[in-house]
Amino acid sequence: MKVLFIGNSYTFYNDVPAQLSGLARSDEGAGPIQTEYVAFGGADLEAHYRGGAAERVAEPQWTHVVLQEKSTGTLHASRAYRRYVVKLGRRAHGKVLLYETWARQLGHEVYRWPWSGRRPSGMLRRIRRELAWAARTLGAEIVPVGQAWERCLERYPKMVLHDTDMHHASPLGSHLAACVFFAWLTGQDPEPLSFGADGVNDEDARRLRSVARDVVRQARDA
Repeated sequence: MKVLFIGNSYTFYNDVPAQLSGLARSDEGAGPIQTEYVAFGGADLEAHYRGGAAERVAEPQWTHVVLQEKSTGTLHASRAYRRYVVKLGRRAHGKVLLYETWARQLGHEVYRWPWSGRRPSGMLRRIRRELAWAARTLGAEIVPVGQAWERCLERYPKMVLHDTDMHHASPLGSHLAACVFFAWLTGQDPEPLSFGADGVNDEDARRLRSVARDVVRQARDA
């Protein structure tokens, strides 16, 4: 597989694409996954479209193109999101994957605004609604990273997935995202893999990977 990520810091924090490649290398049954990304801080899909990403996604080598909207873009700028996710998605060579981002930590200032959903569950529900529209329109797939974060925090409430700013990913949160992508793309169980992610101990890795496996299986069966 050759996977291009279009996104921002939710993609490049702790290098989610490189972790995806590393997970694949540690699983003999998965086959290699080559990754590249085009990402810069605060970018939404409109900025990427205007900055040349339409040409990158159309390159013929990609088997998959991942589109990651700014974490609040689907909430307060849904009209722009719909326009540019379609523009990029229709240009993409290979299968389009929509990166479902996670809700911000409870207590973050974003929840002062009604468009946020007021709480993590509401934020994720609104993000998912916009991605579902895009998936139907493009024939794309939603990679349920946000759902995996929600499930992980329910199962392991003391696990710290957010960074200190309450919205970016900690090393644990990024590793969970990479494991969800691995399970989604390969159909393989990431739990027994030997890949070591920086800042993630073996026990936490096992827990994160079991959550990724369970959420992906549930989503595939839905």
